[in-house]
Amino acid sequence: MGLNRMRLRSGPVLFAALVAAGCGGPGSEASRTAPEVAPAPRPAVITGSGLGTPLQGDGQVLGMLAAFEQNEIDLARQAISRGVGGKSEDFAHGMVRDHERALADVRQRGAEESERSRAWRARGQATTASTGMEDEPNSYRNAFLKAATADYGDALKAMDAEWLPSAKGADTRAYLVASRTRLAEAFERAQAAVSTR
Repeated sequence: MGLNRMRLRSGPVLFAALVAAGCGGPGSEASRTAPEVAPAPRPAVITGSGLGTPLQGDGQVLGMLAAFEQNEIDLARQAISRGVGGKSEDFAHGMVRDHERALADVRQRGAEESERSRAWRARGQATTASTGMEDEPNSYRNAFLKAATADYGDALKAMDAEWLPSAKGADTRAYLVASRTRLAEAFERAQAAVSTR
């Protein structure tokens, strides 16, 4: 084999190795869910997220996260009750476990309800209700996974655009940064569940 042919064949292998070396875990600087935190708070462009009144204080910021956690618990419980089965049901059980723990934690940190969090909560309730209208098992499974994936993606956008920039206290910011990593990992799991259902 000539030297030129060896170079041609090794090119794709080298490129793949470099890409793998440069890719971090979910939410890391090198991943597709890397943070893009805004320098100042701005409501994320998310339909039905209750745009308008800016969040006032860390309690209201945490209240948005609490509303998100409750929405995901409701969605996952519905999926379990519908018997989605297989890896999709494993994913749903994991959602309930993770979000129940996170909801208890964020409430202990002083999450406050606001007009904005109530709007986010209502949006999640509408999503769960719409998902539940799918009668055929496979269609429901697809709708559940699609809804969960979209919810995580929207929460990551809101975290970067508004929740993190609005947080004032160092403890709240550190908690939100850790929460963002958790949500990025969940987003990756949701996408994997879609492809392996």
